[in-house]
Amino acid sequence: MTQLYKVPVALLAVVLFLFALATAAAAEKPPKVVFLGDYLTYNWTSGFAANPNWINESLPGMNYPGQTSSDAAARFQADVVNLHPAIVHILVGSVDAAITDDATGPTVVAHFIANIVKMVEEAKAADIKVILATTPAGSPSNFGIIQMNAFLESYGATNNIPVINYEDMLCGCVSSVGGSGIGNTYDPEQMDPIPLIDPSLIPSAAGYARMTQMAETVIDSLSGVKLDSGWLDNIELSNIDIGIGNPLANVNRVGTSATLQFTPTGAYSNGATRALYNSNFYGSSGTWTSSNPYVMYVSQTGLAWAMSVGTATIRYISPTGIRFREWIMTVSELGEEQ
Repeated sequence: MTQLYKVPVALLAVVLFLFALATAAAAEKPPKVVFLGDYLTYNWTSGFAANPNWINESLPGMNYPGQTSSDAAARFQADVVNLHPAIVHILVGSVDAAITDDATGPTVVAHFIANIVKMVEEAKAADIKVILATTPAGSPSNFGIIQMNAFLESYGATNNIPVINYEDMLCGCVSSVGGSGIGNTYDPEQMDPIPLIDPSLIPSAAGYARMTQMAETVIDSLSGVKLDSGWLDNIELSNIDIGIGNPLANVNRVGTSATLQFTPTGAYSNGATRALYNSNFYGSSGTWTSSNPYVMYVSQTGLAWAMSVGTATIRYISPTGIRFREWIMTVSELGEEQ
């Protein structure tokens, strides 16, 4: 009887071994991701060149048919579901906002909301994970985009859907970009941001590079890649009282009244290292603390202010509880920080 079971057991062992190899190979293969959007995604060529598993289902030119959220929802089945991706990245709203005015704004925003909900429901029915993304507003007065982005952040948080905050990163509001993420976004006459609703006003190469990194990070998070460890970097944004005109990188001594932007960089289980630009998507937001906020205060976007002379330790903890290497900062009287 013993001899009769030797062959089946051996075959079972081989089958299990081959299954394990196939499972490991599948886990290492990047997931297929469809990017559905308007001209902002269409011109994002560098990100797709670096990620062959990304599929760009976007259209060129702001006035090109198919650019609004309604158009995206109408072609969602054909351009997304029928391709059977693991993830869909949705970045729409810029063209919706371009057709708004004080009278039509509320109606357009309501349609945008309905279209986003429709696409999310279709994706979930097809077992496709969703990533939503905010659109660069360019100006606080851009009514449509501001309201649409606010909805995305609230809707994502309520429904456990990651929302990548490209708006803040590109405008330099809460990241270490320092305003350099977008090209040609300031009116030389008014020095005010121009709304990003013109095809000529798209993110610069540096802006798209950071968008790529942000998208890669959240895609990895949805695919099971784990954050293992991390460290902090900083940029001294301004200290005009002592005549510093350009941002200084990775400083550990500043004068009082200095402003700095800290950015956490994470190391992941797949060997990647990426900066987390303080946006509100899974795997990027976290908790910031200062050991001595009376010396240096840090906000929950990593923006820090030197308040008084002394020493403070800046700490960051990821949403998954990973403690990054801390940063010890010395604050001196103005003119003594060197």
